[in-house]
Amino acid sequence: MRLWLLGFMLVSGVATAAQSMYSMFAGGDYVPPLSVMQQIEKGFSGVIAEFNMEEQEGELVYQFELINPLANSITRFEYRARDGKLLKQKASKVSADDLGEVEATRLIAAKDQTFSGLIAKATKDHKAFLTEAKLDHDLGISYLELKLLDDTGKFKLAFDVENLRPLPLLKWD
Repeated sequence: MRLWLLGFMLVSGVATAAQSMYSMFAGGDYVPPLSVMQQIEKGFSGVIAEFNMEEQEGELVYQFELINPLANSITRFEYRARDGKLLKQKASKVSADDLGEVEATRLIAAKDQTFSGLIAKATKDHKAFLTEAKLDHDLGISYLELKLLDDTGKFKLAFDVENLRPLPLLKWD
């Protein structure tokens, strides 16, 4: 009984947190992530490979990874969501763990596309807010994994980068 009650409390807490985040997004008290992505894409060489957000000291912060495959580098950015102000920027070399993302960024660059443009295409039929996005390349497919939040809760999508279509068969645990 105790485990069931604990499980119920955890699920309720997650649902409440998602609804709270949805209310914040719906209120418009932040700079949309796509706007910040477009700013990065205009100001830096490379392709954004990852976006997520987290709360730091009571503020929502956007985190981005930009990969420049030609320079073999990754630049990490943190922006304050409330006003889009750059908080941190750090560059490093690409590691072996990043090879799937590098492969996907090469494809995007070769097709003259942008991360923000792919997200816009992948989410055009969804009235939801983006909470995470990540490029990857696996089993010969370059894809964008998205986590979205709507008024019913969180959900995931996968989008084929090369063929510009949803990947309905890709599932996660």
